[in-house]
Amino acid sequence: MTSSASNPALLLHRPRTVRILRITNEAADVKSLTFKDELSAAARPGQFGMAWAPCADEMPMSLLPSGDEDLATITVKERGDGSRALLRKREGDLIGIRGPYGKGFTYSGEKSVLMIAGGTGAIPLLALLRTIVLRGAECHFILGANKARELLFEKEIERLATTSKGVVTITTDDGSAGTRGLATDEAARLLAARSFDRIYTCGPEIMIKRVVDLAERARIPAEAGLERIFKCGSGICGSCCIGPYLVCKDGPVFSDATLRELAEFGRSTRDASGRTVDIPGR
Repeated sequence: MTSSASNPALLLHRPRTVRILRITNEAADVKSLTFKDELSAAARPGQFGMAWAPCADEMPMSLLPSGDEDLATITVKERGDGSRALLRKREGDLIGIRGPYGKGFTYSGEKSVLMIAGGTGAIPLLALLRTIVLRGAECHFILGANKARELLFEKEIERLATTSKGVVTITTDDGSAGTRGLATDEAARLLAARSFDRIYTCGPEIMIKRVVDLAERARIPAEAGLERIFKCGSGICGSCCIGPYLVCKDGPVFSDATLRELAEFGRSTRDASGRTVDIPGR
């Protein structure tokens, strides 16, 4: 029998109990829970963990490594019973975590990049921003949300992007902060004015579809982090399938070339029962 000690891959699948060391209020109904876990702290930008709220549920959460002391963070937005249970936790409480899972973003030394985030899509893109700013890339960031009180990590994103000699643009649907309108509108204006070596995006799938279309017209390679319903997180249940791929295992980050081949992309998704449903807003 193979033990987890002799097979490090098995460690990813074993739930680890971690203690919440710090809780930070980020936005309306959004909190960050920081804990110490060596495996989570080594996650690549775009990877996720399966977080377990005891007596409630287990759910996928983007992992945000801190870069020191084996600390990692999950940022939780209220969406259902499991997330509400996590939001009720206090410092010192225990939760479970397994992973990290999936494929993250890639960076190959590009000199100038554009990041486009909608809502909670700012979480994995912040992890990426933290990483590539240290490698000398000029990072421009478009941060979008429905309203000002839902913007995530605005101050840190502005600090990091400015340090890289990039520019941050804020958009809100209702105009309560930054420019009134969609993040993709700002992306279209920026791409009409200049080019980039690579585009990264994460957020609502209808937004991602528009970004991928813009990238194709601008002839700039792009990567996108998709969101689907994950039940197992490790490629067993198949609930997150899109075309021939499993988002939890083959993604959640996909290249623009791969996404363009998928008939479902930007058009349909699957509900908790596995039934195909249209994506709202398309």
